[in-house]
Amino acid sequence: MKAENIQSNTSAPFLAGRNFGTFSTETARTIVARLMKDAKTIHTAQDMKDYCNGYKETLKGTQGSKDSQTSYVRCILKVATGLDAKLCEYHKVKTPAAGQKVVQRQIDKGTAGLDSLAKALRIPSAGKAEVDGESEPTAKDAKALSDLWATFIGDALTHGHTKSDVAAFIATLDLAK
Repeated sequence: MKAENIQSNTSAPFLAGRNFGTFSTETARTIVARLMKDAKTIHTAQDMKDYCNGYKETLKGTQGSKDSQTSYVRCILKVATGLDAKLCEYHKVKTPAAGQKVVQRQIDKGTAGLDSLAKALRIPSAGKAEVDGESEPTAKDAKALSDLWATFIGDALTHGHTKSDVAAFIATLDLAK
C-alpha cells in the first residue's frame, strides 16, 4: 500500500505539470486566435501602430520585455494584414486574406504562442555580412536588438544566472571596441 502511495505522490507533480502545460498551450492558442480576429479590423499602418501601442501599454515588466512582446504581435500582424512589403513578398501575400492563411498554416503546423509564431513568420536571415564586408548596425536594427536582449536575459535566467550575474558580466565588457 505504501509503495502505491509513493508512486501516486511521485507522479502527481508530473501530472500537474502536464495539465499546466496543456492549459498554457490552450491559452497561447486562444491569444493567437484573438489576434487573428483583431487583424481583420486593421487596415492601415496607423491602425497597426495604434493597436500595438495599446497592447504595449497594458503589459507589465521591463521595457525590453514589453518591446519584445509588442514586436512579436507586430510581426504577426504585418503578415496577417498584408501591410509589410518585405514580409508579403517573402510569403507571397497579396491580400490580407492570403496573409491570414499564411499565419493559419503556421498555427496548423502546431506553432502556438506569439513568440514562436512570430519567429516562424520572420524572414530567415543569411547573416549580417554584405558582399563588401560586414555592415554596421543601423537604427532600424534597434527592435532586433531588444529581441536579442530579451532572449539573452531569458536564457541567462533559465540557465540559473541571476540579474546580478548578468549585470556583473556586463560590467566586465569593454564596449569601447
